[in-house]
Amino acid sequence: MNPELLRNVWVELTERRLLLTGVVIAALLLLSLTSGGLEGAVGTAETVFYGIVVVWGTRMAANAVVEEIAGKTWDAQRLSAIAPWTMVWGKLLGATALAWLGGLICLSVIVFADLTGDRPGQALDDIVYFAGMGLFAHAVAMMASLVAVRRRLSHSRFDVFIYQLFGLIAAGLVWRVWQTADPDSLFRRWNGGSAVLDTVRWWGLDYTASGFYVGSLLSFVAWTLIANYRLMRTELQVRNGPLVWLAFIAYVAIYAAGFDEWRNYIIALDARIGIRAVQAGLALAVVTYVMAFVEPKEVVAYRWLVRRFGRGHLFAFVARLPAWAFAYAATFAAGIVVIVFIPWDQATIGNSDFGRGGTVVAAGLGFLLRDCGIFIIMGLGQVGKRSDLGALAILGLAYVILPGLLGGYGSGAGVFFFPGPFEPTWLNPLLAWGQAIFVWALILRRPDLHEPAPS
Repeated sequence: MNPELLRNVWVELTERRLLLTGVVIAALLLLSLTSGGLEGAVGTAETVFYGIVVVWGTRMAANAVVEEIAGKTWDAQRLSAIAPWTMVWGKLLGATALAWLGGLICLSVIVFADLTGDRPGQALDDIVYFAGMGLFAHAVAMMASLVAVRRRLSHSRFDVFIYQLFGLIAAGLVWRVWQTADPDSLFRRWNGGSAVLDTVRWWGLDYTASGFYVGSLLSFVAWTLIANYRLMRTELQVRNGPLVWLAFIAYVAIYAAGFDEWRNYIIALDARIGIRAVQAGLALAVVTYVMAFVEPKEVVAYRWLVRRFGRGHLFAFVARLPAWAFAYAATFAAGIVVIVFIPWDQATIGNSDFGRGGTVVAAGLGFLLRDCGIFIIMGLGQVGKRSDLGALAILGLAYVILPGLLGGYGSGAGVFFFPGPFEPTWLNPLLAWGQAIFVWALILRRPDLHEPAPS
């Protein structure tokens, strides 16, 4: 038996909590059953599930590790013999055990209604959807807290709410997407119904919308659990290699590149490889930004990389690169594919001409590298949130405030700050890469990234 899970279950599932949770949920379901029949009970069960498992459960998941830190027990747990995977499951399921108990009561009502309505397929979809959404939300909330723990940030109640908010956003996205495929969803009962999406076209094949969503949700849950596992390994002083992260980057690229619908709007252009590379590159750029923002910027780690590169230990250097660097390399590769495989002189969407798109992509890669450098230069050696706010303030100046002050987005001033179809076409990428080189030159010239001179 998982000792961490057992400990959390004993703490959470007290007799008073079990009795109170069961009585309140049973009373709500009974009231809705007597007033609105089985359909009313299902609607109440769904609402209560969202309230207990999603809202309350994400708070418990976000607080699972933070509570140990506040109670001065986390260091002892880190030094224990509990394996990282055991610790993840113990906290993820143990801290949310009471929420899951209430959720199972609600889910049983939903599944019972499906089975009595002769919808066994819908019953299976509902089980995967509700259980998967709850687990996904909990895992995202706990992952956010572990990222903050890794960065040695403070953990006030507001901070815990922010970690919880990430889980709520994840659950909200799952909920909203699922409504497009569920003909009897809670959303349709509220707004009077809308068109149901029957199929999703992905990599040239048609999949049922519900089946594709279920598969996607399960894959997202799996990757989020893996992220928690790797973060927990770091906390327990176990080194992570780059292979799993490279596999995730490949997954993001393949998943994003597979969607076919928007390619139907491309006119007079037969460049499937290039268009798929656009989709993959955009998704990878988001991953790059996120990792450049959340990863710790430890001077010791970057000094180690500088030393290894300077001594020619390239294998060790590549193996220990930060996650954002691998994501940027993949984005850069996707950008090169876009530039090479799209005939830009023929590229049009509606009445818009994209003949200068290649230079826009080249500039975008430069500005992305510049922005990553801004995150690094503001965060190196800093502990706390001020470095994050400083980096975001600089990016806000570059992308919003300064272009607005200098004439707005329609003026030529934007050529200095963000990618676009500016004239002359060569100036935008030249300025982008010039700024990227300047920022990274400042980083590499920092004295604390180089070996001290011998005395």
